[in-house]
Amino acid sequence: MRAYISGALLNAADLDVSRRRYEQFADSCRAAGWEPYVPHQHADPVRDAGLDNRTVAERDLAQVHGADVLVTYVGEPSLGVGAEVAIALAAGKRVLLLAESNRKVSRFLLGLAELYPAQTEVLRYITDEQASGWITSCLTRLS
Repeated sequence: MRAYISGALLNAADLDVSRRRYEQFADSCRAAGWEPYVPHQHADPVRDAGLDNRTVAERDLAQVHGADVLVTYVGEPSLGVGAEVAIALAAGKRVLLLAESNRKVSRFLLGLAELYPAQTEVLRYITDEQASGWITSCLTRLS
């Protein structure tokens, strides 16, 4: 089973913190026996700044379509994340939405979760450990 890790990169408030978060999410996927795809490991906005937009879009679209589930951090606004979630839901994929309990989350994304309740689960968490455990638990259940 394959999981696509989705979250803000280009306009992340702190790119290093975001990278670590997504890698922690990937570790949670592996703990459940899933293979994670972490976009910044293949098209980092700083390290791979020379990659053209089309290449990044084609790669990420292929990975979204090839995934069984999106594990999505929605605690920071990101147009790319919103697009990935909408594409995944339209393709019938499962989507896990995560954000800290004190963060404002897009009403559109939360509305998509309400429109597609059979495909989505939402966690508003307090600790990173809580988020990691929830991811592993959800993916174990979906295996």
